[in-house]
Amino acid sequence: MNLEDVDYEVLNPGGNETALVMGLEYSDEERKIINNKILKQNDDVEQVGFMDIKKRRLEMAGGEFCLNATRCAIWKILNGKVGSVDLTVSGNNNVLTGQILENKDVYVKLPVNKNISEIVTDNILFQIIKIDGILLAVFSEELSKNYIKKLKQNEEDTKKELKKLMSKFKTKENAVGIILLEQAEEQIKINPIIWVKTIDTVFYETACGSGSLAAAYTKYVQDKEQCFKILQPSGYSISVSIDMDKEYVKDVRLSGCIVERKINNGGKKYE
Repeated sequence: MNLEDVDYEVLNPGGNETALVMGLEYSDEERKIINNKILKQNDDVEQVGFMDIKKRRLEMAGGEFCLNATRCAIWKILNGKVGSVDLTVSGNNNVLTGQILENKDVYVKLPVNKNISEIVTDNILFQIIKIDGILLAVFSEELSKNYIKKLKQNEEDTKKELKKLMSKFKTKENAVGIILLEQAEEQIKINPIIWVKTIDTVFYETACGSGSLAAAYTKYVQDKEQCFKILQPSGYSISVSIDMDKEYVKDVRLSGCIVERKINNGGKKYE
């Protein structure tokens, strides 16, 4: 398959650059080929999704659920203009509501309707967060320090080490992640390492919506706060709010910027 025949656009949701391919007609094998070619041709792209604007449907290359890609899809459906839209995405059975706000931030509302105990499970060394379509282990700041240091010294070897750890998690989700926490600029900062099992990609992501939500859940359990601004490795922040009724999570909301970085038209890229 020639990539020049594939219509796609790359957007930057505050890091975690995402390629959106127009059309859902591709087979699983074709999606994997397109995914690999786009990642190879675009060094900054970390994930690939396929979408149909009219159907308001997004499907990730690995069938996983991705909040940042969802925000990119909202931007694309609304053509960057202030407004609201409902859409569906892979890895999640809910209808999601998205908006582009007056300040151009892109907002997504995710229905949850679960008790917090169904989402957050304590482990001896970390907390396991179950979000539809992805399972995330959030390491404490103390435990994270060593891995953050290792990532800076040798990212590839450290990703391999963390992938071995993630492979031991018993989960049916298509994506698994480890979220390393640290304090920076008086904010919670995440360092997300995400493994999409179905297409076998491992990225130390420059931003992660699901990882931001997982960090927010962890902090809620600790101190009962419900609104957070989570700093990403890219330097951008993602705002997260959790709508609670006692210990019942009704829904969550995430918002942050979207930047249209490159457009591919017949294989030609434009900055």
